[in-house]
Amino acid sequence: MAETTILLVRHGQSEGNILNVFTGHSGYSLSDLGHKQAALTAAYILGNYTVDAVYSSDLPRAFQTAEHIAKAFSLPIVTDCRVREINAGAWENKRFTDLPDLYPEDFTVWCEDLVHARCTGGESVSEVAERTENALREFAAANPGKCIVVVAHATTIRSMLWKLTGGTKEAMEALTWGCNCSVSKLTYTDGELQLESAYYGDHLRGFSTALPSDV
Repeated sequence: MAETTILLVRHGQSEGNILNVFTGHSGYSLSDLGHKQAALTAAYILGNYTVDAVYSSDLPRAFQTAEHIAKAFSLPIVTDCRVREINAGAWENKRFTDLPDLYPEDFTVWCEDLVHARCTGGESVSEVAERTENALREFAAANPGKCIVVVAHATTIRSMLWKLTGGTKEAMEALTWGCNCSVSKLTYTDGELQLESAYYGDHLRGFSTALPSDV
C-alpha cells in the first residue's frame, strides 16, 4: 500500500490559553496571535507539502486553525470529535494554578505520571490515545498515498505520539507538550503508523506559545 503522510497540527493560541485554564471541550476561539500562528503554519505547509485533505477537531480553536490551512489548498474541512482535546470533567475551565488545591491526588498523577492520569470525572490519557489512533487510521486508510492534515489539541497529539514511541512512562516524559501550531509528521503504510518528526515549530518565527511548564 502507498505511504500516507499525516501532518498532525496543534491549534493556535486560544483565548483559553491566555486565561491559563484547562480548556478541555470548551469552545474557546483563537486569539489574534493564534490566527497569526495558524497563518504561518498554513504558509509553511503550503511551501513544503501538497495536501489532499484537511481534518479537524470540531472545537472552534482547532477548526479556526484548520480554516487557514484548508484555504491555502482550497479544500473543505472534515470535522471529527475523536480528535478533540481530553474531556476534562471537573477540571474544565479551572485555572491550572487552582488544580493542585482542588484535586490534589488526580492532578499529582497528571503531573508525575501522565500515562496513568485521568481528569477528575473526565477522560484518561489512554482513552484519548485510543480514540485518536482510531481516527488517524481511518483518515489515513481513506487517503492512500496522499498527504493529509489533522488539526487537534495538546493532549490528543501527545497521547498519540506517546503510543508511537513505545507507550511507556519514559516515552511520555520525553515528549513534553508541543507548542501552539507545532507540526508533527506521521506516516501510514500497510496498517502501520510511524512517527517521523515531533513538534516542529521553526516556522512560527518568534510567535511561539506553549502550555505552562508545570502542567
